Amino acid sequence: MGPGIIPPLRPTTGGARWLRAVACAVLAAAALIPAQAFAQSLPKLAAARTQAVLMTQGNIVKSADMDFGTIAPGVAGTVTLSSQSSATCTTSAGLVRTGPCQAAASNILYRNNKHVFIGDSNNGVITLSGPGGAMMQVTNLAMGVSGLTGKQANGNWDFGKWQVSDPAGFAQIYIGGVLTVGATQTPGTYTGTLTIQVLMN
Repeated sequence: MGPGIIPPLRPTTGGARWLRAVACAVLAAAALIPAQAFAQSLPKLAAARTQAVLMTQGNIVKSADMDFGTIAPGVAGTVTLSSQSSATCTTSAGLVRTGPCQAAASNILYRNNKHVFIGDSNNGVITLSGPGGAMMQVTNLAMGVSGLTGKQANGNWDFGKWQVSDPAGFAQIYIGGVLTVGATQTPGTYTGTLTIQVLMN
C-alpha cells in the first residue's frame, strides 16, 4: 500500500484523530487522519495492483513498503517495527496503533557464495515530512535477511558484508526501525526517503 491510500477504519472513540504511518526501502510516509473521515456511509471500493518483476542477475528490486499501521496521536511514544518478513509493531505505553505492520523489503538476485555489502545513505535516520512543515523520524534502523549469511561489519557499509547462501542466488533484506510520534503530531500524510546501497563483488 502506498502513501495516501488509507484503509477504512472504525475507531472506538468518536473524537479520536489517527495517524497513518508508512515507510519503505525507497519511500517513507505517514498520515494523521481525523476519525470522522472513516465514518462516511458511502460504498467503499478497493483496488489491488497486480504486477510481476523479472530480475536480472546482479540486481536489487524493492518488494514492499515499510508500514507502521495507523496510529492515534495524543500521547507521545514510539512504534518499533521489527526487521523480518512477518514483522511485528510494538508501541510504547499509552500509544495506540492498528492495521498493517510491514518491514521494508527488497529482493536481491546474484550468484551463490558471492559477497554483497549493504548500507544506508540516511545515517540511520529517515525524516518524514508532513503538513505545514511537521516532521517525524524513524531511527534505530535494523536489517534482517533471508538467503544471506553474515560475514563481517565493514566500515561505511553499516549493515555489513554478507554472502549469498541461496543456491539459486535469491536473497531478501528487511528493514525496520523505531518511529517517534509526538503528542501533538499534526494530522496529515508524512513522506521521506530511505536509500539502501548494495555493492556486489
